[in-house]
This record gives sequence, C-alpha cells and structure tokens, in this order.
Amino acid sequence: MANMWEQTAAMAKQHEQQGGAWLKLANDGDTTVVVFLGEPHPREVVFLDNKFVPFDEKLKAQGHKPSLRVALNAAVYGTREVKVLEQAVTFFNTLMELRAKYGMEKWAFEVKRRGAAKDPKTTYSILPDRQLTSEETAAFQELRLHDLPKLYAAEEAAAASGTSPTGAPSAKASEPVDVKLAQAMATALKGLPREAVDRFLQKFGVQRIRDLPASKGELARAFVDALVTEYSAESPADVDPFGP
Repeated sequence: MANMWEQTAAMAKQHEQQGGAWLKLANDGDTTVVVFLGEPHPREVVFLDNKFVPFDEKLKAQGHKPSLRVALNAAVYGTREVKVLEQAVTFFNTLMELRAKYGMEKWAFEVKRRGAAKDPKTTYSILPDRQLTSEETAAFQELRLHDLPKLYAAEEAAAASGTSPTGAPSAKASEPVDVKLAQAMATALKGLPREAVDRFLQKFGVQRIRDLPASKGELARAFVDALVTEYSAESPADVDPFGP
C-alpha cells in the first residue's frame, strides 16, 4: 500500500511538470533527476515586479545592478523530455565543479528544491544520481534541444504589455485577432509537432487561435516564427499537430 502511495505521488509530480518548456520544482522538497545537454545560456537580469527582466542601459541608469541567471537544457531522466532549467550563478558554479569531476554526458543529476513556494531564500541542491549506460548516453545525446537564445527572445516578446506608447490600454485590447493573421498562424502551426501547438496555446492562455486578442497579435506572430525556426530541423510531413 505504502509503495503505491509513493508511486502515485511520483506520478503526480511528473504531471505537474508537464506542459511548457520550463522545468518546474514548485514546492519545498520537490526533486527531479535530469541529464544536462548542450551549452549554457547566461543572461544578466534584474528582478522587478516579481520577475526577472533583461538588464539594459535604462535599468543601469536607474541604479539597478544585474545578477546572472543561467539556463540549461535538462532532459528528465524518467521521460527523456527536454526542459529548460534556469538557475543562479551559485548553482551553475556547483554544476561546473560536478562537470569537472564527473563529466556531463555520462551522468544523471538529482536537483532538489529547498524552500517553500515564493520563498526568496529558496536554494537548489544538485548531486550526481546515477551513471548512464552507453545506450542511455547515446539516447540522451540524440534528443532535440531547445534553442535557448531564440526561446528567451520569444518569451520576452510575449511578455510585453498590450498598451499604447502613452501607457493607456490599447483600443484593440478586447477585440479578437485579425482573421488573416489568425489563419496565417494556424497554417504555420499545423506544420509543427503537437508540442509546439500546446506551447503556443499555453503561452497565450487560449484554447483556439481565433480567441487570441488583437493586442497580442504581433507578439503571437513573433512567437510562431520562433517556433517554426526552432522546429525547422524536424520534418513535419508525418505529423498532424491537431490530431488526437
């Protein structure tokens, strides 16, 4: 009985982490085992309004000081689903030490959250969990990675507000997206895997493309363009992203 409780709890955490590109460890004690792939993507950011925003000359002039955040492609060991894990420089420094001692390609690492949800003092521990077999190593190295620079560029575009230059809400904010633009985006998304379509719908909080508000039309177009570029290495010929 106890074993089934543990298995169900593990499945529940796995389902919480599904959807979207980012790896989610939301609560104290949440743990996952991942294989790090590809190259890191560093960003200088400032924490404003409960989120990290890119550091620029304007923020510098306002007296803000940047901190470093590093994004990495991390494949979940159990599912081989590639997620994006973003961490502070202290985590990255620890990862560099582990990389020097163990290497990245042949090991899976346990990442554990230490801190409650929204706790600013939250930290993440990282330890070697298991050595991969040669077959596992080959399989993980063949996984398709997120293009981190393009992914963040699309995220930043999508995060921009739908307001006019004066700061007032746009008159078109409540209107539906232009029909021709919606059709163009639908055509582009139909040529991509279902995963890409789900990412688009989740990003803009809609169930159908035609439900997208006009104020987010250009942001959505940019996000679709980024998705097309990201998935261009795959042949969509045998994929029906709107299928069951």
